[in-house]
Amino acid sequence: MKITRAIAKRHIIHFILLVLLVVVDQLFKVWARGSLKGNEDITVIPGILSFSYLENRGAVWGIFQNKTTFLILLTAVIFVAVLVIYFKLPPKKKYNPARVLLVFIAAGGLGNIIDRVIFGYVTDFIRFDFIDFPVFNVADMYITVCEVIALILVFFVYRDDLDSKESSKESKQEEPSDGTSRF
Repeated sequence: MKITRAIAKRHIIHFILLVLLVVVDQLFKVWARGSLKGNEDITVIPGILSFSYLENRGAVWGIFQNKTTFLILLTAVIFVAVLVIYFKLPPKKKYNPARVLLVFIAAGGLGNIIDRVIFGYVTDFIRFDFIDFPVFNVADMYITVCEVIALILVFFVYRDDLDSKESSKESKQEEPSDGTSRF
């Protein structure tokens, strides 16, 4: 694939966005460690949303507790997979929303991996009080919200592209490459 000036500019903008998103996540976590650790929860919207400090030494809902090395490696593998998908997307403008979503997902992974490497845990502090839901952080929001939007895009926007790729694969399998018929 030929890298045009426009494509290079898009990659630079996405890299800057990635860095900014990680910085925002880390600033919120610094605030949480400084303001919430050892203090009472802060109620934002009574009965709905509060800030509550938590050192998450596992993954969501407490799975993989104290498996820091495993979680770092898993996150690194997923980060590389996200990068591969980002660069494999066709250069059409139609895929720009998908690229931005992948940048957010990568930023969320980096934000949490930074915590695990430096502290051995992820700083979580956002809590929904009205449901039994894990305490989470800004990086988790990047990942979760963008994964849901990405699934919606795949099923409803990019679906025709996926269907056409499948049908072109099927037709290639049906026709021998020398142009002769199988029958």
